[in-house]
Amino acid sequence: MFDEVPGSQPTKGWNRASLSFRSRKGYRPNVRTEDLLMPSGLGGLRMLMLCVPMAAMMTFLYVWTLLMIVNFFVPVGATVYAAMVGGGAVLILLLLYFFGTRETRRDRELARRL
Repeated sequence: MFDEVPGSQPTKGWNRASLSFRSRKGYRPNVRTEDLLMPSGLGGLRMLMLCVPMAAMMTFLYVWTLLMIVNFFVPVGATVYAAMVGGGAVLILLLLYFFGTRETRRDRELARRL
């Protein structure tokens, strides 16, 4: 089936018997039961610390950008501008933390049922 490739050794490369006779066994990974366990979650403080930079990025993208566009047409004072950006950041942070902890709780309940 596979002829020798000129210039190669007879048992190296594509000239191996396992390729010629299709005798290679399928790969079976060494997976233990412990490897299939669900992670226990992030914990409250770590979840909050991960939500802070994400909330800052989302505030910049969704709140600050929209306020810049509005500010071109309607002048907004600096105090109102800062209050809206800060309020948006806090609101987004609380939403991310709430939905993240709720999803973690759901994952734990699913792991108990399985």
